[in-house]
Formats: sequence, C-alpha cells, structure tokens
Amino acid sequence: MPFLTIKEGPKAGEALAFPSTSARVSIGRASTNDIVLDDSTVSRKHAILLKRDSEWYIQDAGSHNRVRVNNVQVASAMLEDGDQIRLGNVVAVFHRQEEGGWLGAAQRDGEMGMEVTQAISLEGETDGCSAASRSMNALLRLGGLAVSVRTLPALFDVLEDNLKRIVKVDRVIALLYEEDGAWRPYCPVDRDFAPDMSGLDIDPAILEQAHLDGPVAARKRTQEGGYIACVPVRTGRQRLGAIYCERRRSGQEFTDEDLKDLFYIAVSMGVTIQNLRLHQRMASRARSLLRQLADNFDMVGESKAMKEVYRFIHRVAPTEAGVFITGESGTGKEIVARAIHRNSRRGDGPLEVVNCAAVPPALMESELFGHVKGAFTGAVADRPGRFELANEGTLFLDEVGELPLDCQTKLLRVLEEKKVRCIGDTRDRRIDVRLMAATNHDPRKAMAEGKLRPDLFYRLDRLRVVMPPLREREGDVVLLAEHFRRKFSQQCKRSVEGFTPEALDLFQAYDWPGNVRELRNVVERMVILTDKNMLGPHLIPKSIKAAVQSGRGRLPTLRQVESQHIIRALEETDGNKKRAAELLGIDRSTLYAKIARYNVDARTARRPRNAARQGGGF
Repeated sequence: MPFLTIKEGPKAGEALAFPSTSARVSIGRASTNDIVLDDSTVSRKHAILLKRDSEWYIQDAGSHNRVRVNNVQVASAMLEDGDQIRLGNVVAVFHRQEEGGWLGAAQRDGEMGMEVTQAISLEGETDGCSAASRSMNALLRLGGLAVSVRTLPALFDVLEDNLKRIVKVDRVIALLYEEDGAWRPYCPVDRDFAPDMSGLDIDPAILEQAHLDGPVAARKRTQEGGYIACVPVRTGRQRLGAIYCERRRSGQEFTDEDLKDLFYIAVSMGVTIQNLRLHQRMASRARSLLRQLADNFDMVGESKAMKEVYRFIHRVAPTEAGVFITGESGTGKEIVARAIHRNSRRGDGPLEVVNCAAVPPALMESELFGHVKGAFTGAVADRPGRFELANEGTLFLDEVGELPLDCQTKLLRVLEEKKVRCIGDTRDRRIDVRLMAATNHDPRKAMAEGKLRPDLFYRLDRLRVVMPPLREREGDVVLLAEHFRRKFSQQCKRSVEGFTPEALDLFQAYDWPGNVRELRNVVERMVILTDKNMLGPHLIPKSIKAAVQSGRGRLPTLRQVESQHIIRALEETDGNKKRAAELLGIDRSTLYAKIARYNVDARTARRPRNAARQGGGF
C-alpha cells in the first residue's frame, strides 16, 4: 500500500502507512481521521485521499489553510510518486508502492552490475514488540526513507537524524570516497559536501581500518574516554564512502549489536547512493535525448560534395578523436556533429551542444565548467557545467572562435588532463568526454587576429571536415526543397503535393548565401502562405527573384543551359524534333543523343494547341 513520509512538522522523519484495504483515506487533526497530524495549522478534516482505477488522488476537504501539491494550491489532483503535499505547516511526501513486502526484492541490474533493493510497504511498531524488533523496525523505516530521497544531501540528512535515535550517537559524519582516493565529508549545517576533512577531528586510522579487508566495522576508544565506530559503505568491492559515529558524552562502548545495526544501515546507504548516481546519469541522458529529439537530424543530399561528407562521418565516427567542422553559416555543421555522435560508441550517452556566440562572455566559464554554491553572487546551489553533463558522451562547441581567451586556456587544460574544476571548487573532477568544435570563420585568420589561441587550434584540428555551401551541391537544392516541403506540410497539416517547375528553376538559379537554413525558411514560408496544392514562384520572396533576374544568382551549369535550350526549341516547334534540330543548328541524331543524356521529355515540351505562346526561363 502507499504511505507518506513526513518531511516537515510533527512526526518529521516518520512514515505513515495507509489502511491496508481502504480506497478512501482521511487526513486531519481530529483523532477520527485515518492519518492524524497533530498540528494547529491542520484542519480537523483537512484532505481525503481517494483511489480510482489504480491511481491515487487528493481532495481538499474544506480546510482552512488549503492543500498544496508541489507548492501549487489544488482542490483535487492526481498524485505521482514523490509528490510533496503541504497541509498547513506539515509537508508530507507521497510514495506509491503497490505490491511486495517491506524487505522488497533484490534484483540484478545488468548494466551497472549492482544489487538494487526496492522498499515496498511500511509496518508500524506495536506496543508489545521487543527491543530487537523495535530496532529492526527503526532500521526498516530508515531504509524506506532512504529509498524515497532524490539527492545525496537529503539522504545524509535522513541518515544523521535517524542514526542518533537508533544507535544513540552524539555525532555522525557521512563521507564520500572519491576516485582519486580523497574523502569528502557531508556538512549538515551547510547542506553540502566539504572539499576535505580539515577541522572535523576524524581519526584517519579507524577510517582506513574499516576498509582494509572488505566490509568490516571498526571501533575504538579515544584518549578522552569516548568511543568511535566506523563502517564502510560499499557495493560489492567498490568503495563508496563511510559512516563515522562518536559517543563522547555518554562514554558508552559500541556493542556488537550496535555495529550490526550500523552495518545494515551502511548496506542500505550503499545501494541508495548507487541508485542516486544511476538516476542522475539517466536523468542527464534523458535531458540530452529530449533535446536531440526536438531537432532535425536528417541529412539530405546526393551531390559529390555531400558523399565526401558521408564518407568522412563513416570513417571518424567509431574513433574517439575530436573533430573540427568548418563551413559557412547554415551549411549543417551541427547536424554533422550529431551524426558522428549517433554513430559512435558514445551514441547512447549524452550530447551537449553549446553555441559559444550565444553565451555572454562573463557566463561562459560557468556554462562550460560549472560552479559550486557560494562561488559568486547568485550561486545559490551547485551547478554542473556542460563538460560534466556530457560525461561519457560528446560535447559540441559551435562557434568555438567566440570563446573568451581565458576560457580557451582552461579548455586546453581540460583537453590535456581530462579533468575539470568548477568555479569556487578546490578539487578536480575527472571526465570522459569526446569534444567536437565548429566555426564559420577562417581559423587561421582568427589566430592572426588574436581571437583564437594557436595551441588550442592545433589541439582541435586533428580531423577536419569542411561543409560545402549549398551553391556547390549540384542537384541537392531540389532534394532539400522536397524534403522540407514534406516536413512542413505534415507539421502545418497542409495538402501540398509539390513545386511548380518555375519555382524549382528559381531555386536552382539562386545562389543561397544563407545555405540550407535559408532554403528551409523559404520553403516553410511557402507552405504556410499557400492556398493551393502546388507551390509556385509567387510565394518565393521578391529578394530572391530580384537576385536571379539581376544576374546575382548562381551561374547555371552547361547541362542546365543546354537542357533548357532544347526544351525551348521543342516548345517552339510543338515537339517536332526534326524542326527543333534545324532551329538549333545541329543534326537530328545529335539532338536525340542530348535528349537522352539530359533526360528531356519531349512530350512535356510540346505546346498545347491553340494555347498562347509560352516563353522559357523565369
């Protein structure tokens, strides 16, 4: 059955079970309620929890201080696991657990190779239970609270509050073990992790003793007559941290039962820490995937220039080498970076994209490397940088030449040492990131102007691909235009079947200085504005028509000129090939050969009878 854990108010830290068979649970101050909250700000009957079709809902029962779910006032709302319910000054967390028992079921996680235990329900203490039963019940309650938290600080808050009641200790210090061999203690006052153990008066000998020969609990008497105990927090052979406890005032020695309780708590903590870290990694990957799904990954093009790009992606994607992508704005540099990431061994990991030109220089260092709480005014909490978010994945820096020089220096250090240091932090954090960068400027000109550090350029320029501009991608304009037409027709729910020949002629004659991005915007505009099923030249912006008519468009190829000239001749002669050959001044056999080579359909070039004379071109 579901249960509530009280986060703030009377009974804080306790878990309150729902009646085992009831689908209607009342909450309030009166003793007649199913769940009683003895607080003056709670109404006598404050709210009702209802079960409908396997879902739980909360309804305000006409309370004075109303009901709030996740800080939003509601009259009725469906509850999700982890939702915070405020009733007056009492804050409770809703946990939806439907089946199984308190001990749960351990299952092997195939990816992480660790034991994952899920707590299912809560059994309250009975008046007649023994001291051992009460101790076990308290431990189970602590385990239930531990699996309900979502952050490490919240986990250690629960640990500290409950250990002082269960094991009767004066001081509890929770420590995390870092990959570089350093210990980081959690400071309840600051609700944060200190960079080291300075000033905490921790006996390092007992800390190491608890980790010498696997998971064993260590205890020791101090020179002042107090007692200390330490248990490791592990999963399998992996060292995650430790729980350090002291009894200085009471002078009572830690018994074997005390150490056993501490050991059980440490096992629960180890599983929870692993689950939290896994959850954070999965959440980071989910955010990255959502950003990727919102973008367009299609690479359209059959030109020789694009086939070279495809071959480059195929060669470099399986490697771990960085990639430097250059080319004009709008040519699709980010799409290439995404294609390389998706086809690499990191394809299931996060992809973080940073447009260096869009981030203010004053915020760039924090954006890339993160900051810790209190590092500067406004830093109210720790914030990971893009390097940490891209761990075990790929980081793409677009317009890397716009990075401030001090950030370029720090970026070079990160690339060489594979470590980052957040602003205000005193330690380095190891990262595993593949870096790709791009620029639409000439990098050597940027170096000559002092905007790009030469050492950073040579570090980035290991594998370079130059994205061809659209004017150099023969035949791709029509393919791209059709691709965008289908896409926007579906998005706008328009029945658009294609382009008129005149519109396609304009597209192929234009120079496209804005490249694929400009073509995409033009096609989208045409689909939105059309009221017919064919997109004609009247929907194309006047600036494009003027550029083509003034000769500022793209120079047509010889193939295009000859094929258009043959079509014009066939139109003039009403499809008569003999007369068309005479008009063009070539043999009829030569005309037949060119019609076959250019795939000209002579039937479409025939003028309808009694129709007005139609000219070629635009």
